[in-house]
Amino acid sequence: MDHEFGGAMKSGEYKILQWDGAFDGQWSEGAVEKYRREGFDGLSLTAGAGEKLRDLGFLQDLPGLRYLDVLAKVKDDLGAFRIGTLEALTLATGSRGKVPQVIQEQLRALCLTDRPGIAVRDKWPILERLRLGAWRGSDLELLRGAEHLSSVHLEGRRQEGTLAGIDGCVSLTEFTSINYSVEDSAPLRNLAELRTVKLMSAPPGPPHRRILFSDLAGGKLEKIWISNADELVDVGVLRSLPRLREVRLIHCRLRTADQRTLDSLSAANVKVIDPRAS
Repeated sequence: MDHEFGGAMKSGEYKILQWDGAFDGQWSEGAVEKYRREGFDGLSLTAGAGEKLRDLGFLQDLPGLRYLDVLAKVKDDLGAFRIGTLEALTLATGSRGKVPQVIQEQLRALCLTDRPGIAVRDKWPILERLRLGAWRGSDLELLRGAEHLSSVHLEGRRQEGTLAGIDGCVSLTEFTSINYSVEDSAPLRNLAELRTVKLMSAPPGPPHRRILFSDLAGGKLEKIWISNADELVDVGVLRSLPRLREVRLIHCRLRTADQRTLDSLSAANVKVIDPRAS
């Protein structure tokens, strides 16, 4: 999984201590003293080759920590979830320890691999951006009631399931799912702020079952990417989307009439790749 936020949090918002074990050596009391002495409020920690950390307990020694990015093998990384001052957290640690029953009230951006205990509304009440890798779920109940989320990026494992749980994410502007095949698009129907929707599946994973463009017909929609879909319905609705600028359909089943409709979308950049006849 790409462990970066992709611009979700600007580095200029924080004073970040860059600590690379390959060059700076193992984390030590000297590193803690440097953090404190120079007034840092962020840490980007990369382990050296072959280095594995036992835990992240040392984070408690870093006052005012607002930004944390860990790229290292860590047996127990749960200490990161106990830092109440964090606003942005990236954990690329290989750990699947259950998220503890704590609340990080200031966290706005979270990037991690799937693990038990993820519940956005209950543990990160103002979270705006979520990136989740190696995701094993079959629905989106972990997002239930997450009304502040504006961006969600899920990287599945070629499973299939539903979008149930996303319907209450009323602030959502960007939704991307990769290697996750959805039964239908209905839960997206009332998300009026959506600007970008990417539903990306690929063989040998199963195809999306039924995608209705009328479920994506919010007036703010600008970009639609769909791959590996068995049934696309209401293609004509795309003509009524005033801000639509880009459509990508990859290995989707299309009727001849659908292709004619797509050809008529002069205001949008449309690409149909490897279509399947209906």
